[in-house]
Formats: sequence, C-alpha cells, structure tokens
Amino acid sequence: MTDSVSAPRRLLIIDDDPACRTSFGCLLRKFGHTVDVAESGSAGLALLLQKPVDLVMTDLGMPGLTGWDVARLVKAVHPRLPVVLVTGSAQTIPPDQPERTWVDAILAKPCGAAAVQTVISDLTRDFADAEWYGGRRSLERKPVREWPMSAPLAGDV
Repeated sequence: MTDSVSAPRRLLIIDDDPACRTSFGCLLRKFGHTVDVAESGSAGLALLLQKPVDLVMTDLGMPGLTGWDVARLVKAVHPRLPVVLVTGSAQTIPPDQPERTWVDAILAKPCGAAAVQTVISDLTRDFADAEWYGGRRSLERKPVREWPMSAPLAGDV
C-alpha cells in the first residue's frame, strides 16, 4: 500500500498565466506528481475528457471560462473529483458565495510549497490506492477549506 500522504498524484493545472502554469507545474513535479497544464478553462476540460486525474487546480480569474465555471463543469461530470480554486483574491470571496459549493478548497496565491502539498494530500487521501473515479469509495463532501496565505519559499508559486 502506498503512503497516502506522499503518494504521487495525477494533477491538472488550469491557469491563463504562463508563469504560474510553469512554476506550479515544476513545483508539483518536484513532489513527484504527474502534471498536465492547460492555458484556459476550455482547454483544461478537454484534457480532463482525455486523461484521468486525481485533482484539478484552477485559477479563478481567466478569460472565457472562469475558475467557478471550470469547477461547476468538472463537478457536473465527476462530482467526487476534488477541485481547488487558486487565486490571488481569496480574501474577497464571501463565505456565503454559492459557487463555493463547487470547490473543495481555496488556495490563496502566493502559495507556499507545504500548503500546496497539504491541500493535495488532504483532498486525495481517501482514494490513494483506488481506481480512477468509478473505483473510489464514496466520499462525503466536506466544507470548503481555506488555506492561509504564506510567505512563498524559493520555487513557490
């Protein structure tokens, strides 16, 4: 059995900013994860239809489909697939905003490496050794957890 905290995951990163995509991808690959990146919500959703992933991380403010749109569409197809909203404006999202029900966590930019890894392992712990989507145990929806901003470390996003 794999250690569920440190087990490599299959991740999809969606961000319209090339620097964020690149640095996030590099950071997560250093942790041993398999990472696919997409430059838009529609490109990310197209990738999701082609490849299984364990978790989706999406930027909030993107042209076309926003992070909220991405989260809603991901949950419509794969309700148990964790979606993390990554944004520099996390503090401005009201706690009672209805769209929050579509995301499993909100991660504030800039993100510290430890916070990113903790979010990934916390949201994917219950199915570390399960089959993709269909084989996963039924997971309860947990309330959205906000991750505090932390001072970025070298190589962080």
